[in-house]
Amino acid sequence: MPAISLITGILTAPLMPYARVIVVAFAACILLTWFLYRRAHIQSIGILSCFFLLGMLVAQPEERVSTDDSQVEAVVFSEPSEKPKTIVVDLLLPEEDRRVRCFLWKDERSRQLQLGSNLLVNHPDSGFVRSKDWAFGGSGTEKLSRMQRVRLHFLYYRHYLLNRYRTQGADDEQYAVLAAMTLGDKSALTKDLREKYSVTGASHILALSGLHLGVIYLLLFRLTFGRRHFWLSQVAIILSLWAYAFLTGLSTSVVRSATMISIYALFSVSGRHRSPVNLLCFTAIVMLIVSPESLYDIGFQLSFSAVLAILLLMPLFESFFPDNYLVKHSLVRYIYNMVGVSVAAQIGVAPLIAYHFGRFSTYFLLTNFLVIPAATIILYGALLVVVVPSLAPALLCVVGLLNKALGWMSQMPCASIDGLHPSVLQVCLLYIVFLCFYFSLRTLQRVKPIT
Repeated sequence: MPAISLITGILTAPLMPYARVIVVAFAACILLTWFLYRRAHIQSIGILSCFFLLGMLVAQPEERVSTDDSQVEAVVFSEPSEKPKTIVVDLLLPEEDRRVRCFLWKDERSRQLQLGSNLLVNHPDSGFVRSKDWAFGGSGTEKLSRMQRVRLHFLYYRHYLLNRYRTQGADDEQYAVLAAMTLGDKSALTKDLREKYSVTGASHILALSGLHLGVIYLLLFRLTFGRRHFWLSQVAIILSLWAYAFLTGLSTSVVRSATMISIYALFSVSGRHRSPVNLLCFTAIVMLIVSPESLYDIGFQLSFSAVLAILLLMPLFESFFPDNYLVKHSLVRYIYNMVGVSVAAQIGVAPLIAYHFGRFSTYFLLTNFLVIPAATIILYGALLVVVVPSLAPALLCVVGLLNKALGWMSQMPCASIDGLHPSVLQVCLLYIVFLCFYFSLRTLQRVKPIT
């Protein structure tokens, strides 16, 4: 409930653009809640009200000085992506501590852009930047904060690893998938390749998420010091996961996964009980307080809805089996986990995918039986290739086979249902139906048959 109250506050923030009034109301609500400690029910309402006002407060728009008529210093903060007529880059504006995505007209000068280049730019907020509106120069990198320098350092190392991929003899599609799946760089993905993965329901493999970090967590857990040094192994895993998150660019889904795994690991070290749903909600609260605009990010919405659906539905699916049946039958357990997670995640994200992309992939279950084992092999293989470069041909072979298989599946009859455009109200109603169905099943589980 606190997470829902916070989200509601963020959504309603534009209706109340008076930050001082919200601050006063927030402080008064905290004091009132404190004095009502003897009345638990009323205090609970007060706590939810505090989260609601906090959401309104953090979502208040910042006052920025317009840069439309002045030249600003910027730093190229992503791999330049070449499109038919433009070069797409993310520019960091050090003086304003924010990033903007810009489309620069493609010419000989824009092709020379590199990660970390200093630029002087006119009208960076316009999106499209003409050739005459930018030039090399300035001292943007010298004005970066310490955290921004750390991020840029990791991006430099990612650039080095991407260049190693290019020198291993990969074709364009193999390189694009390998770069997206292991290092979070999707700049090389073509429209046709994105469409192939979208039609088959495999787009989630190209976006680093909990699946990828979960695979890495299991690998690191097996390689660390074991139960005798459990706390030390968990600290090492947390640091390694966050290093990987910085390496991949700190996307929303990666930050969500790293935060949740970190909280889970810290609770494990302390020996306290941890509810996965509570951990997920706490992660959402932390991320939204730090970055309230993440609520409108498609990756944030898909990531949390998929994980929440999995956490809610998997215990229900498991209840259909006799006690200890899955423990005794490893093959059945593997198939159940694959089918259950795929179906639960699809239930969670289907309304959002239909709303944002107008599509439903009918072969998502078959696709996951293919792409999840392949993703595991590719992630482990990428780590091995860093140490043993001679294994690169085998890794590229797996990526090539995956691309060919998905290309074949995308040509199958009725591979996807297109033209779906539900409204926001319809999406909300679908999730309400889902929750009603879920709580109905939970109620039926508690009813024992009369004997």
